[in-house]
Amino acid sequence: MTSSQRRRRDRGQSLVEFSLIFPLAMLLFMALFDFGRAVFAMSAVSNAAREGVRTAVVNQNWSDIRERASQQATSLGIDTSLVACDAENQPASASGVCVRFNGADGTIGNCATMAIGCQAEVTTKWTFSPVTPIIGGIIGSRVITSTSRQPVENPCTGSCPIP
Repeated sequence: MTSSQRRRRDRGQSLVEFSLIFPLAMLLFMALFDFGRAVFAMSAVSNAAREGVRTAVVNQNWSDIRERASQQATSLGIDTSLVACDAENQPASASGVCVRFNGADGTIGNCATMAIGCQAEVTTKWTFSPVTPIIGGIIGSRVITSTSRQPVENPCTGSCPIP
């Protein structure tokens, strides 16, 4: 066998090895990309809940609270419209913000007259869908939720501040 035949044979072997490894390497990189997106989304959803409850402790206007929470997760596009919320204060839709004011004694949703000590509770929800079709087929869509609770510091009447 001459040296030119040997080089051609080695190049063919490298091409076969590359074609076997390349799809697995690309799947790994795309899975890593989707994992990074999921971690970012979890952080954004929890930050949105924290900012929403931070607004709720000084401003009890529900639309201001939902808007402020959604602004903290702008890249996710959390729905700011009034969505239906279940008994656990979870949005019924794929994304949204639920607001509830609990009584100072811990009774759920029972703060008839807003007063210092009532518990503001904000829950944000967003549905994560992987962009990689193979990863999406394996894990599917996942719901990410976060809930924050803080006592009301300032019962607001009239013009309310937005922190």
